This record gives sequence, structure tokens and C-alpha cells, in this order.
Amino acid sequence: MVQESPEWIRVSCAAAMTLGFESGMFYRNAKLTCINLLMQYRDGCKGNCLYCGQAREIPGGSECKNLIRVEWPSYRQDEVIERIRSIQHKVERVCISMITHPRAPTDILALIEKIHKHVDLPISALITPTLMTKKHMEQIKRAGAERIGIAIDAATPELFYKLRGKGAGGPHMWDRYVTGLKEAVEIMGEGNVGCHLIVGLGETEKEMAATIQMVHDMGARTHLFSFFPEEGSKLENRPQPPIGQYRRVQLARYLIDNKISRFENMQFNDHDQLVYFGIDKKMLSEIIESGKPFETSGCPGCNRPYANERPGQPIRNFPFPPNKLDIKGIKRQLWKY
Repeated sequence: MVQESPEWIRVSCAAAMTLGFESGMFYRNAKLTCINLLMQYRDGCKGNCLYCGQAREIPGGSECKNLIRVEWPSYRQDEVIERIRSIQHKVERVCISMITHPRAPTDILALIEKIHKHVDLPISALITPTLMTKKHMEQIKRAGAERIGIAIDAATPELFYKLRGKGAGGPHMWDRYVTGLKEAVEIMGEGNVGCHLIVGLGETEKEMAATIQMVHDMGARTHLFSFFPEEGSKLENRPQPPIGQYRRVQLARYLIDNKISRFENMQFNDHDQLVYFGIDKKMLSEIIESGKPFETSGCPGCNRPYANERPGQPIRNFPFPPNKLDIKGIKRQLWKY
């Protein structure tokens, strides 16, 4: 029987290890820097996103056996908070994710308030605008959250409709998510809102770069993910996007979010793949050599180790600065079409 939030809370596999609930080691000795928490209910999420491990129509979806590639075991809220408090000097942030459930707007406020009271760490709240109004976002800020995240995920209105909206039998609407992003920026301030986007859901590189620019122009930042096929989801047999595609979008995101280039200055081939990033070769080479575009993009202090790939496979989002050998591989991958 699934225990319910707010008394119970799921934690990511990496967080469970970091908090001492589970044993294990991180590949290449990576260290988790953000404790990710996820709400849960017996009747599960009311969304039906076709790529998600907890979609409404998945048998046992409410048990959420896997999400963002890994398992999310659940523990009592009080014990989770106490363990976070005991290791707060070792991590940099707590992120609380709501699901699409009618009780979630009230319960996420209670969780934020309690964690803010007992833990001296910045808090991010990953919310769904389908249920959260601008007033809710104001309450989230007053409760102690310092940032808001909104997972638009799909890069175009058409893909959103097909994978998350009415085309998927889900409740979400592109226009509400985009409006919610604008509202969040108004409340939290420019640069304090993150927009999750997933590469590999059927969009082109040109479409994804255009959406990243749209998000940036709203005053938000893009938190980039590479699609990973969730077991049991409708897209479980869909392959991950080619590594070259992901590397080029990572680089475009970094340049756009850091105001180094813009979508309008970039060029694409006949397949809408990035071939020119809008800056000179010397500057581009220096940025690639730094490795920074290929590290996890998210709130400050969030590195999500191996949420995009299995350890041992090519690392898509580096949870630490890439070394010289990593950079050599990245440069090979980047120009692979």
C-alpha cells in the first residue's frame, strides 16, 4: 500500500544513498549535491505523460517504480528531514517535486514550510501550472522556496499536446505552462525560475534551440535533460537521442542562457541540425574546452548524478567537471551528425 504525502515522501535513489537509507557507490566517485524529494499518493498522478514512469494509465503507476531512470523509495517525512539536517553541510540544496494530484498544491506548501523551518538549505519547488495559480506561487515563496521549476519537457506545442495534453489523455496545456513560467518569473525574479526541457521527444535541434531562447527571453533558465526510455511507459521502446544531437543542444543552451549567443545568430543544415553557434571559432573552442556546457544544468547545487544514462555509458550530463579525456570525447561527439 502506497503511503501518502505529506507524511511520507519519496527520495531519489541517489538521495537515498546520500542520506544513508540505501547502500551503494557513485560511478567515478560523484557526489550528490541536491536532495530530490517527490510527493506520492495512493491513487497516483493524474497526468498521463507518455514518457513518464508514473503516468496514470501505467499499471501500478502510483507506485512510481522508476522516474528519471531510477527508483524512488519512500520514507517518513520526519525521518527524511532529520537526515537532511544531519548532512546539510555536505549538500547544497533541497528540491521538492509535486505531481498532478488535487492535494498536491496544499501539501507541497506544508513540506516547504517544514523543511525551511528545520533545514538551513535553499529550497526549490518543481510545480505543475495545471494545478498551481499565481497565488499558489506567491505562497510557495512565502513558505521558504527560493526557486521554482516548471517542467514543460516537450519543445513544441504540437509535441506537448501529443505527449502530455489531450492527445495523450492528459490534463496539461502548453499555453498554461508557458503562462505559468511567466508568472513564476514575476514572483521569484529573473534567473530564479527553471524550465525543464527534454531532448529526444521528436523535436529538431532548431526547434529545441528556439524554445530555449524563448525561455531565456522570459527571464527563466533551461534545465536540460536527455530522454531516457522509462520502463512501462508508452515510449519505453523509443531510443535515446543520438549523443551528437544532445551535445549540440547542450552547447546552444549554455550560449543562450549565458547571453553569449542567440538562436537568431545560429545556423542549421537541411535537417535542422546545428552547424554554427553564432560566435567565432576561437571563443567556441575555449567554451568547449572548459567543459561547462556539458555539466548538469539546473538550479545552483543540483547535479542529478546519472539521471540521464546508466553509469558506464557516455555521460550526458556530467555531475562533476569533465576531465581532459572527457573533453576529448565530447569534441568527437559534438560534430557527429
